[in-house]
Amino acid sequence: MIVLLGCFEPLNDLRRQCRRCENGGHTCEASTPLRRKTKVRGFTSDEQRLEQLQTELARCQQLLKLERDKTEALQEELSHQEQSRVPQNIESRTIEAPEIVVASKQKQHSSDDSAYVIKHMGRLVRDERGVGRFAGSTTGVHFVLTVEKECQKTLNMSCGFPESCFRLFLVPSLRHIHEIEFQESEQAQVQAYNCFEYPLAYYHQQVDLFIKLWQSYCPVLVRNEVITDIGHLIESVHILDSTEKLNSTTAMTLLMILCINDLQDGDKEQRNPKSPNHEDHLSLASGYINDVATTADIKSLQALILFAFHSQLSGDCLSMTRINGLIVNLAQSLGLHRHARRFKMKPGEVELRKRLWWFVYVFDSMTSLCHGLPALINDADVDNDLPSDCSLNGLDAADISYPLPGENTGVFAFIQYVRIGRILSRIRENLYTTTKRRNGAAKIKDLAFDLRMWAQNLRSHGIYLDIGSISATSFSEPSTGEFAESNLWLQMLANVAMVLINRPGLSFDDTTAEFAGCLLANTQSSGANLVLLEESRPPLWLRNLSMVSPGMVFQSALMHVYFQCYSPTIQLQEVPSLEASLHMVSHGISILERDNAMLNPPATSAPRPGSHESLSEVIEVLKLLQALLIQRRQLTANPVTLLETTPFQSESAMLSEQDWGTDALETLNYFSATDWAYEIPGPFMGFPDVDL
Repeated sequence: MIVLLGCFEPLNDLRRQCRRCENGGHTCEASTPLRRKTKVRGFTSDEQRLEQLQTELARCQQLLKLERDKTEALQEELSHQEQSRVPQNIESRTIEAPEIVVASKQKQHSSDDSAYVIKHMGRLVRDERGVGRFAGSTTGVHFVLTVEKECQKTLNMSCGFPESCFRLFLVPSLRHIHEIEFQESEQAQVQAYNCFEYPLAYYHQQVDLFIKLWQSYCPVLVRNEVITDIGHLIESVHILDSTEKLNSTTAMTLLMILCINDLQDGDKEQRNPKSPNHEDHLSLASGYINDVATTADIKSLQALILFAFHSQLSGDCLSMTRINGLIVNLAQSLGLHRHARRFKMKPGEVELRKRLWWFVYVFDSMTSLCHGLPALINDADVDNDLPSDCSLNGLDAADISYPLPGENTGVFAFIQYVRIGRILSRIRENLYTTTKRRNGAAKIKDLAFDLRMWAQNLRSHGIYLDIGSISATSFSEPSTGEFAESNLWLQMLANVAMVLINRPGLSFDDTTAEFAGCLLANTQSSGANLVLLEESRPPLWLRNLSMVSPGMVFQSALMHVYFQCYSPTIQLQEVPSLEASLHMVSHGISILERDNAMLNPPATSAPRPGSHESLSEVIEVLKLLQALLIQRRQLTANPVTLLETTPFQSESAMLSEQDWGTDALETLNYFSATDWAYEIPGPFMGFPDVDL
């Protein structure tokens, strides 16, 4: 009897049964051939792939040619229809004829995209040291040049604007910025011992005051952490010798807290009247910048952010540019631009990283808009979440407190600041670049819609923003009285954003409806800010935080002059009257005169040229334009009598010939060689728009 052993060997392609069954002479019934369910995979060579792509390209070119032929046929048919319709009403000259002409123009513009190409350029302007600085279109330099050209054409202004009209964005809004002497790190260490001589309770009080006053604008401090660090610093001051080095990061943080609190007019009774003045604190803090930047940790970033925040509150645009590069590079090196879900961190630390990053993001956006320079942060590289509306006292979960339903903390206003900052970033990216200049009308419409939706969403939180409204009380309801100051800040910032959205539309063809709409929106938003500044009288730091600097005030008044130059040729339903525009120009003059009085150096200090002289020249420009508008109204009302009895007063009688005898920017720019770039419609230098 033959025993059949089990078969365990798989079959191969050459042998149909296993070795044991084959040796015994039996048929293998246990083993089966192994087969894979696979399909034959083809291989495409490079030559075949190239041939396929060439075939696809030929097909696409054929489809493109068919579309072009179809478009040309439709355009030719449309032109024949227009030519056949226009002569029917030429002889009668009824009121229908202008409507047909306007309709034909709009059809031509719809088919000719060159009417909506955004045209703007930057210029070089001199700062107070005589260095040529680039002023991008967001600074308004191109707009001021446009108004100058229109005033010379419409108001018969024979002179040009002085150079101060183009570099107002470089003028600091606070007088003490000019008087600061920055110190070296060694000098700051020595003087810090004399500065921190007050009890620890005084500095704790200053930290609490900072969190109370500035949480809506710069919520980058954690109270428990800062209190602990300051306690160690003050203890070191009382124990160590003056030659020992203090903690640079904590010392700079405390100095900047004192400086920023000094800018706030309220709660003066909580400050020590014998404390060192503002300039000494800022001078000492500047000496720590290099050491703090070298440390490069989270606390160093907090100290540098406080310095950047103070520069923004003071309106020091040049300082903002320098500090912006430091905080952006440091924040990205710490990974703050990425969400922290993949990191093992405490809940409070995650929230702190969000606040730090989004302050850096908005500060970078504001700095780029202030100078018209490219932003350092690319939105495609950012995936961090927005901050939460909560109070952050420590880094543990128990130290985070959330408000009750229907209530908000001070961080809520900062979150809205971040949201509008992202809108401003898209405005700069879509409307103020050398590329992507086509389809300007559609971009303006979309961005204006986003801004109005942002304002609409605030109504559910009791904040009512009316963009472009001239009412000083329309920005806030009585229920939001506790945060009225931050609401005024958001209102002015929204008006500035609307101006930045619609200002590129002023470079469109002036026969288009989009040009008229942008002109009206610009005029309304500019007038709204002038009324808010004149009636509400916000502090200078709030104006600087809202980007309503003296330069924006001057351009807002210029906007009403520019509107009156075009108003006779534009048909709009709601048009500001000449009296209303003159009233707005008067508001601008009054605001700038108050700023000029604050910039005027005291009698005890040596006069420093620059800011005071610039504002004085700008005020004279507005007074001249106001007089020219009044003169034009009188000539329009009774041209024969006024021409015979009242001679026109020339500009030279109102302004010195030394400042107005030459073109303002002639020494730094070649206008005749570069103006063609934004005057000729179509692709720039013959090349289509590309993404860089």
